[in-house]
Amino acid sequence: MTHSGFKTALLICALLACAFCCAGCAISPPDTLKRGGVESSSLISAGTENLPPEEKPVALYYRYQDAAFLASEQRMVTVQRNESIEKAIVRTLIAGPMNAELTPLFPAGSEVISTSTQGQTLFVTLNEAFLGRYADEPGDLSSGNWKTEGPLRRKLCLDSLAATMTEAGLCDRVQVLVQRDNAGQAESMRLQAGFLTRGDSTELLPPLVRSEQALLTPHNTADCVLSAWMRQDWDGLTLFFVHAPDEQSVLDDFGVSGVLLDYQLSFGSVSYDGQSAVLTADLTLRGEIGDNVVSGYPLRLIREEGLWKIEYEALLAMMHAGE
Repeated sequence: MTHSGFKTALLICALLACAFCCAGCAISPPDTLKRGGVESSSLISAGTENLPPEEKPVALYYRYQDAAFLASEQRMVTVQRNESIEKAIVRTLIAGPMNAELTPLFPAGSEVISTSTQGQTLFVTLNEAFLGRYADEPGDLSSGNWKTEGPLRRKLCLDSLAATMTEAGLCDRVQVLVQRDNAGQAESMRLQAGFLTRGDSTELLPPLVRSEQALLTPHNTADCVLSAWMRQDWDGLTLFFVHAPDEQSVLDDFGVSGVLLDYQLSFGSVSYDGQSAVLTADLTLRGEIGDNVVSGYPLRLIREEGLWKIEYEALLAMMHAGE
């Protein structure tokens, strides 16, 4: 081969190598490896399944005792290498809280089957046990306390899912799907309105969005405190004390003098470290010598294990503010 022929052969080889490299770069990954709308198990490459799980800090929302509100619990969620962070969070949420003051909301046997994303919507597929009764729930919800308690509990369950996932920054809304087993053929379908009342309504529920009205924010907590005081609901009032006295002590202190007739609340602000909040309250109080109007009274809340509460002495001082 001549020298010029050798150079030509080298040039051809170089061009072919470049073409192969460019072709390799232009190949798109398979759809099963793309994030949008697929379970994360498709994202796990060979050899990573034996790696240790990850730990992620997450705020999980549960019902606060038997109140009609949700409160958060800070937890470290274990994310296995063959699951998405979304599925791990839902799995941990279903398992229930560690704080004894919080109440789980998912019916017994509920499991998350899969999660997927499409745009800013998170699709969560649950098993059919999610549609079942709570352990303490009667068969008939048409009368008594369960007429309101049943729908409330299920609404809070959905609100807890939306609040948890949106606070984690993983989506803007959540669409719940339920995998049923009909005639031996499993199918996924959107959650129906009948879920809330265990009724027959087949109307499809829209995607869940975050509901601030369901969360025990500083404003909502202060509203619960003052509302219970005004209604003279001493049992409900003691839920929000840092160190709760017995109900008789509350009755002795608030039951005769210091009746709350009306109030207005600001939204307030949270301290830099997040452990306290201050709101202002305009109060109309009835004392032993008449009615008193107190404007701009500072109401201070303290965060205790993630829950906003008020010191009993602070509420006593507020009662005497107009004297």
